Amino acid sequence: MHTLLLVDDDDDVLATLTRSFRKGYKTLSASGGQAAIDILNSQTVDLIICDQRMPNVGGVEVLMHALTVQPQAIRILLTGYTDVDSLLSCVNDAHIYKYVTKPWMPDDLNFTVIRALESLDLQRQLDEARIQLEIAYKETVVMLCLAAEGKDQDTASHLHRVQHYTTALAMAVDVNEKEAIHMGLMSMLHDIGKLATPDAILKKPDKLTDEEWLVMREHPLAGARILGENPFYEMAREISAGHHENFDGTGYPNQLKGEDIPLAARIVKLADVFDALTTKRPYKEPWTMQAALDLIDSQAGTSFDPKIVTEFKNLFANGTLAKIKETYN
Repeated sequence: MHTLLLVDDDDDVLATLTRSFRKGYKTLSASGGQAAIDILNSQTVDLIICDQRMPNVGGVEVLMHALTVQPQAIRILLTGYTDVDSLLSCVNDAHIYKYVTKPWMPDDLNFTVIRALESLDLQRQLDEARIQLEIAYKETVVMLCLAAEGKDQDTASHLHRVQHYTTALAMAVDVNEKEAIHMGLMSMLHDIGKLATPDAILKKPDKLTDEEWLVMREHPLAGARILGENPFYEMAREISAGHHENFDGTGYPNQLKGEDIPLAARIVKLADVFDALTTKRPYKEPWTMQAALDLIDSQAGTSFDPKIVTEFKNLFANGTLAKIKETYN
């Protein structure tokens, strides 16, 4: 059952509104603006019908507060006088669904409420579908990563750390939070191309021959092919294809240079190398964070983007890197 908040400083009007809606809805009544704000601060409502002109705290203030604390609640303004400036203020500042003039026709107001709540329910269904879709795509990414991990156990453990190093570093270079989170998730697919690399090469304990190394160097572009053409995976394709490029143009597979290398690939390259250095592997002990940073810093401008290196060092200084490593160790 939907909950309606009815607000008017006139007790007779408030009683009329309550009688109109109490059979089909749970109704809450407020005999003034401050009382309405108190209810909004303590209880969830689906729709608000609020008088415009009230002493002390007016309807515009109430609906603006509702927009802040319960933005999904439908906001309807009752007005007994024509003040175009006030109405425009309410429309622009409180984002009201509709305004209704006094005296109103009960059937018209009831119809307005029904349509408003139908719109609210539809939006909630769309939001739920979007959430389920986000969960599904994240699970798909993880499943793809698990498939790659099965081919390369040495690097399996570092994916989540690379994800969160990437997200933190992206935000540090002024990527907006939503895109940074997406970049972090897509970073987990950076080595998906190793699915196309023969096990005999991927798991070879000895040094690779020149011919085997050429095959290994094909995995960035293999990853881009595996990820297909869906626009959602565009950033993942950029990361896969570009995370072995060097800032000075000496990397592979395309010898891209400087900012011709996509930003996401430059970020993930650094995060990937840092985690590889600071993680224990069968063939080496973990480096300290400081030692890994010193090496990365020495390669700023050659292997790595110098600006990104600077921001990564700042993340080390403020404890972000240590916190991520501890959390996802």
